[in-house]
Amino acid sequence: MQKVSIARKIAFEALKDVMFKGKMPDEVLEGQYAQYGENLKRIDRNFAKEITYGCLRWWSKIYWILQNTSSRKLDTCSEEVRIALVAGTYQIFYLDRVPERAAVNESVEYVRENGQKNAVPFVNGILRQIARRAAYFPKPDKEKSPVEYLSLQFAHPPWLVNRWISHINFAKLEVLLKQCNQPPPYTVRVNSLKTPLEQISDFQNDLLRLERCKSDRRPLRSALHLEQAPDTSAGSIFDQGFYTIQGESSQLIAPLLQPKPGDFIVDACAGPGGKLTHLYELGRGEIRLLATEKEPSQMRKAKENASRLGIQDIQWQEIDFLDLKPDTPPDRILLDAPCTGLGVLRRHPEGKWLKTPDIIPIMAERQRKLLHHALEILKPGGEIVYSVCSFEPEETTHQLEWLIANYSGKIEVLSPMERLPDYYKKYVTRNDVFLVYSGNPDGMDGFGAFIIKKL
Repeated sequence: MQKVSIARKIAFEALKDVMFKGKMPDEVLEGQYAQYGENLKRIDRNFAKEITYGCLRWWSKIYWILQNTSSRKLDTCSEEVRIALVAGTYQIFYLDRVPERAAVNESVEYVRENGQKNAVPFVNGILRQIARRAAYFPKPDKEKSPVEYLSLQFAHPPWLVNRWISHINFAKLEVLLKQCNQPPPYTVRVNSLKTPLEQISDFQNDLLRLERCKSDRRPLRSALHLEQAPDTSAGSIFDQGFYTIQGESSQLIAPLLQPKPGDFIVDACAGPGGKLTHLYELGRGEIRLLATEKEPSQMRKAKENASRLGIQDIQWQEIDFLDLKPDTPPDRILLDAPCTGLGVLRRHPEGKWLKTPDIIPIMAERQRKLLHHALEILKPGGEIVYSVCSFEPEETTHQLEWLIANYSGKIEVLSPMERLPDYYKKYVTRNDVFLVYSGNPDGMDGFGAFIIKKL
């Protein structure tokens, strides 16, 4: 009897935790990896991640296909049966190099191993019918029902499609939705503390020679695209701190702050530490850097990343930024605010299914409180760089409009144009907002940012 492979078992369990318990896929997968330790090969990790994230990207479309194939209401089936059906269908439809027999048999065996022997014939029959591609189910009409069509075709929730179609034309929205379902590039930031940026070619040669990993340069000097998933195992170039994993849009935020020697800078929501460690690199150790973060897990990640990159002298406070009372008014504040994350659905496809429309006003209100507090504690003449991994108006342009309306005569809006490399200036709006929509030609994450100065 065929057993379920380690990679598929990890993926199936991860999907169950994400879709039915609301957990984050990256955290679930890391926990699963740790259980298998050295017995888990890199190829198994990558395959488990491919199945997990692929199913999350295409969940609703796959579910629609399955429901049209089955006479039984899928929502009445157990979690394990639904996971087996979705994961098996994903492999059949989207993974050309996976034998359909293996996709079917291991999905069936997963159900059996979970004590649901009675469901085995049902799962086996549905997946074999899917593998034969025996039926065609008409989709909603593209002209008459554009929201329903786009929602199904590109596996996005109707509320989100309906929202975006109100201010993005149909053709551009098709591109945006299509790209949101593509795996993101493996983008990394070279640690300039260990490899000067003018020596990146040597670093690329080391990647190729030591880890057989090809890479491509980006217009942003610190950024590289790797052609395969980075090796993060013990002793790897990553583990030695020569680079960190960070999206291209995200790498453009810290430079907007323009840290100067002697500056006291606060990273208000340090998160996993990508922008924080970038700030330290740009300050070359000549700035005082305080990181605040209220989530213990995020603070732990930030400390681990800083340590791996060889960064020691950061001040840490595990605290809500709203409660921060610094001993000295900061010269600059990086407010990488909590947000909907709707600009990074390629990286976090679970967001399509775990988030609801009410998250937008909730996040917008939280962001305004953070902006208000940042202005209160900031030194006169000091600057705030506000950023979110979203392009929603309520989280980007509307926030700047709110500041202008409520702090007239107390702030000045500064243009990001002079602080961005020439190539990226095309993403600055007339109102001085750095605004990147998903689906852009550069394949960058959706992001929004602006700079204000306290008068």
